[in-house]
Amino acid sequence: MVMKGSLYHLYVIMKKDLTEFYRVRARLVSMILLPILLMLLFGYMFPGNGTITHIPIAIVNQDQSTGAISVINSFIYMAQSGGTFNVITYSSLSQAEQALLEGKVYAVVIFKQGFGQELSTGSATVQVIVDQMNPTLDQIVTAGIQQIFSQLNVQLSTARGFPAYFGTVSVNFQGLIPGAPSSFEFLAPGFIAMSVVMGGLAGLAMAFSRERELGTMDGILMTPVSRFSIVMGKAMAQAVRGIISGIIIVILSILLFGVKIYGNVFLMAIILFLGILAFTGLGIIATSFVSDQESAQMIMLMLEMPMIFISGIFYPVLQLPWWLRDVAYMFPLVYTVTGFRSVMVMNAPLSAVWNDVLVLLIYSIVTFAIAIPLFQRMVTK
Repeated sequence: MVMKGSLYHLYVIMKKDLTEFYRVRARLVSMILLPILLMLLFGYMFPGNGTITHIPIAIVNQDQSTGAISVINSFIYMAQSGGTFNVITYSSLSQAEQALLEGKVYAVVIFKQGFGQELSTGSATVQVIVDQMNPTLDQIVTAGIQQIFSQLNVQLSTARGFPAYFGTVSVNFQGLIPGAPSSFEFLAPGFIAMSVVMGGLAGLAMAFSRERELGTMDGILMTPVSRFSIVMGKAMAQAVRGIISGIIIVILSILLFGVKIYGNVFLMAIILFLGILAFTGLGIIATSFVSDQESAQMIMLMLEMPMIFISGIFYPVLQLPWWLRDVAYMFPLVYTVTGFRSVMVMNAPLSAVWNDVLVLLIYSIVTFAIAIPLFQRMVTK
């Protein structure tokens, strides 16, 4: 009898919790949509043949000799006909390096002055600068460029298309930043940005929903404090917490894993700060339709999980299908990760990450312009 009674009580408690869960539509929808979103995401984010195509690279021709132009034309034809690369020609090295910093291209192939003369005498060297932003993409780019020049060397050795030039071309790969950074140095900026921004987003869900559940929000609303001050005060609190968390993670990365900071620390802090604000406004909007903490956390999880995988932290955004890439650029995490990584790893100046900063600033303004009226409606229900 005792066992039977215990099983019945177990059933009653289980039924009560499931009924409460069912009655909160936000939790139910989040529970159903999250696994669907993740499965669709993993199914579409990887190319079917396992390769990345149409990678934009730059060419800078500093030698106008007939031999150099012949090799460059052949390189462009082979690069684009294979579908691996899209080649963009720049008139100066500084313009190409700026495009590399801004993420418009992923490598710069430089044919220096005197290339044609060197080739006619036996051997010429092409310099290639890679962006150092993602180890996987760097390997694909360097292997693809090396393969093209290997094929060009075969043509040069048999004089096919190059009757006056019988030398070979060697390739010298280098990064914008001297040395050979570890793989963790490439991943660390993404981890830092993700931890700071996502931590602030999770804290925000608790900050509003918990206070509403405990009733302390009612006490705050009874004071002569404007709704704007309440929202912005909580947003700034999350931003301060996020920056402190980011500082701790950066210090641990430097001390434990030898991560180096090549860029301006102040600019890195600005990008993180704007990223936190953008997500705070987005979080207020997303949680303004629910009144309990559990539902708010489930909504935050449904936003966070897909963004983690499509924001370029683990895999290149270029690897995504075009439509999923467009979805990724609708969220602020991509701009936070890209801008923060460019400054930290590549010593990018403000001019190179200005687009990321501007998008984050606009995103923050727009989301807060929507979030404050929604908060007003939420607390007056």
